[in-house]
Amino acid sequence: MQKLLLLLFYCHLTAQVGIGTNVPNSDAMLDVVNPSKGVLLPRVSLQSTISSSPMSNHVEGMMVYNTSENGSGISRVFPGLYYNDGNNWIRFNPNTVKIGELKHSFATSDHNGWYLMNGRNTNTLSANAQANATTLGFSSNLPDMADIFLKAKSGSEVLGSVGGNQSFSIAQNNLPNVNFSGSTNGSGIHNHNVDSYLGNENIGLLSTTALTLFITESVAKENATTASRTTQSEGNHTHTVSFNSGGTDTPVDNVPKYMATNIFIYLGY
Repeated sequence: MQKLLLLLFYCHLTAQVGIGTNVPNSDAMLDVVNPSKGVLLPRVSLQSTISSSPMSNHVEGMMVYNTSENGSGISRVFPGLYYNDGNNWIRFNPNTVKIGELKHSFATSDHNGWYLMNGRNTNTLSANAQANATTLGFSSNLPDMADIFLKAKSGSEVLGSVGGNQSFSIAQNNLPNVNFSGSTNGSGIHNHNVDSYLGNENIGLLSTTALTLFITESVAKENATTASRTTQSEGNHTHTVSFNSGGTDTPVDNVPKYMATNIFIYLGY
């Protein structure tokens, strides 16, 4: 009976373990105290975030230090501290993100305090995220970043304002500053050669009857031939010409090479 009481008393005393201290913290199962040393976690080689290896199973709350770089794509692991959520290994990352920061990502939905900027109403966000969005000036809707390029705002622009166009029309003042010059192949007094009909142009039949007109037209056609004639000289003169460019005022697309991503804003949880 005495041995049983001593054993129970001993188990009660050792329910908390203190290393480097005789009085471990009452809320800690293990309290390590040392002014110049740290706690060294198990060092393992993880294979990927989705594989439990080298453990046999995923165990929620497990913490390790990964020593290798393995896997591929979004399941790739790098050296650093990892904890297990019961299904995957999650890397510890310091939270240095501030409210209002933006990022490009291939993710398609909200995650870890990051919200997809798709024009949604802010009342669909969590209460804290909605308050932070209002503080940033988005009291009703988040900006819709589809097909939008980011630029630094000018002094007169409002944060989150959208502007610009994806196409433009070229006007005369958009053309290059080039001077064109030219001249005709002749100057001073000159003539022009033309082709003309030569023949019975006037056969002297004067009648208003349809028959006479038909005969006159037929005779003129049958006897007409083509000849080269020269116009009368008109002295020193110039000539002008105009022509249509054939354009249809079609806008010119001016989109540079790009990579399509989603844009998220950090509004917290």
